[in-house]
Order: sequence, then structure tokens, then C-alpha cells
Amino acid sequence: MIAAGNLEAKTILVTGASSGFGRAIALACAGAGAQVALVARRQTELEAVASRIHDSGGRVAVCPADVADEQQITAAVMQAQAELGPIEVLVNNAGTNVKQRGIRETRPDQWAQLLAVNLTSAYLFTRLLLPDMIARGHGTIINVSSISGLRPNGRAGVGYSASKMGLDALTHVSNEEGNPYGVRACLICPGDGNTPLLDQRPAPPPQEKRDTMLQPEDIAEIVVFVAALPAHVHIERMIVKSTGQ
Repeated sequence: MIAAGNLEAKTILVTGASSGFGRAIALACAGAGAQVALVARRQTELEAVASRIHDSGGRVAVCPADVADEQQITAAVMQAQAELGPIEVLVNNAGTNVKQRGIRETRPDQWAQLLAVNLTSAYLFTRLLLPDMIARGHGTIINVSSISGLRPNGRAGVGYSASKMGLDALTHVSNEEGNPYGVRACLICPGDGNTPLLDQRPAPPPQEKRDTMLQPEDIAEIVVFVAALPAHVHIERMIVKSTGQ
């Protein structure tokens, strides 16, 4: 368990913060002392997360945005900075999938949506925040990917696998550009996780199977660990899976 206070005074922006991994990451970061900007489409769910952070004495900004829309991403970043100050840690967690997983079954509009949410959004948030991190001489970018991004497979789907593979490239280039200036990027690749994305599978797993998977709090603890590392320490990639996978 990461000790509370390791992220004291850091400002963290989390995408996909309304549920699943993102919700748990936001709560864990706030619990470790960070002030957190919450980004996702569903404002009601974001407000519920923000309420929990407020109740525990934390500082939080609710920044609703559809991460498939570049203008909304820009507005969310500007709002977060206006309310909380410079973003020191970016957690690109937003992700989605569709029930159609094969090449022939996946429609072009579904392919485009998967890349927009899972990959392009991470590029756009990074493009907006990386220059400021470089100028300040420090910053951390955490890209939440998937094992299927390293080992593409039909069960995850062609669009999902391709989008998550792209996060690997984005992480590498972010490090190439940022490392000389004290900015680091980490790719976290979880295995099967008990999140709402499971309901997008053609055959969603039963609860007893979900209980053996990674839980959102597991990934949240890892994100806090990476974000709280000393500035000179850099983990470029982490593969995480449950012992039952």
C-alpha cells in the first residue's frame, strides 16, 4: 500500500474518471494528497466522484468532456488549469470497446471511435500538456493500456488492440522528447480487469470470474506508486495481471 501524502500538492488530471480504473485512480490519487481534475463525458458520475474527494478534504475539479472531441479536450485542460494550476501528472486512462471484435464485423465508424477515444485522446492531452511539463523541467505521463496492446488478439478485438498498441508508440516518443527535460512517461498494461468494459464483450463473464480479475483499486495503487516515484526514477512499462489469468 502506498502511504498517504506521497502525492501531496501534486496536480493530476485523470481521463475516464467516472468509472472503472479511472474512478479508482482519481480517488486513490486524492487519498494520497493530490488535487485531481476529473475528465469524462458523464457529469453526474464525475460529481459523485468529486463529492467523495470533497468529503475527505481533497481539492477537485470536474471537467466534463467527450474525449473523442478535440475542442472539448482543450476546454477541459483549460478548465483544469484555471481551477487547480499547472498539471504535473497526466493519466490517460479513457478507453472503450465494442462488441464487434473481428475485422469483418467491426464497422469503419466503430474503428474510428475506438482510435479516437483510446489513442487520439491520449495524444491530444499529451500534446497540450507535454510542452508545459518540459518548460517546468518535470512531469509524469501515465498511459493506461492493456496486455492486448502488446499481444494483440481477437478476443480484445482488432480496433481495441490497434488503439492500445498505439499507446506504446506514444509512450516511447513522449519519453524521447521529454526525458532530456525531466519528463517521464509510463505505459501500464493491465490484464483482464473488473471494469464496465467487460459488459462490451460478446459474452460478458459471470461475477465469479470477475472477482478473480484485477480490481480497479489494484491499478489505482500502481498509478499512485508510479506518480509518486522520485523525479529521477523512470519506469517505462509495467505489465500487470492477476494470478488467475
